[in-house]
Amino acid sequence: MSLVLASSSPRRKKLLEDGGFTFEIEKPSYDERHLRLSPAEIYTMQLALQKAMSVKEKRPEDVIVAVDTVVVLDDKILGKPKDRAEAEEMLLSMKGRTHRVISAYAVLGEEKYVDYDQSFVHFEDFTEAQIKAYLDKNTYMDKAGAYGVQEIDEFEITVEGAMDTVIGMHVASIEAQLKGMKGADRER
Repeated sequence: MSLVLASSSPRRKKLLEDGGFTFEIEKPSYDERHLRLSPAEIYTMQLALQKAMSVKEKRPEDVIVAVDTVVVLDDKILGKPKDRAEAEEMLLSMKGRTHRVISAYAVLGEEKYVDYDQSFVHFEDFTEAQIKAYLDKNTYMDKAGAYGVQEIDEFEITVEGAMDTVIGMHVASIEAQLKGMKGADRER
């Protein structure tokens, strides 16, 4: 029995490694476009569960962890941008404002557990030059809300809540669910 991270995200891999876990990686095969849009918390938990289930089907004996993260502004989910113009539009909509980042997770072993964590993120006002400098890094395409909090140094960001929730996975919540589950080996 192994612990399996159902994700291709290098950020989630690093967070789990930094948490001291021994695990394997299996890319989930669920297509997000088939899921009905619902309130952000429910939508994100459904995505995490569907990702976990797509891997659990192939690895029924293992403990599967899947996570999905969304950015929510004015009750609207901001997904991954299609292009630079959409990324800029998303970032400008958050300028000088506070938004939520929801990271939902599913842990499937002999039991099933699905929940979410959220943090609040405030973007200070930024200039056109600052936003251009960030976009020129080309790191926005695979990130909800078009940004990686750990990659922005062009303007000020304030986080209320767990930083790793904003990065893509609140490790302490995952750890709490894995305690006592077989296959959740840790190196430390």
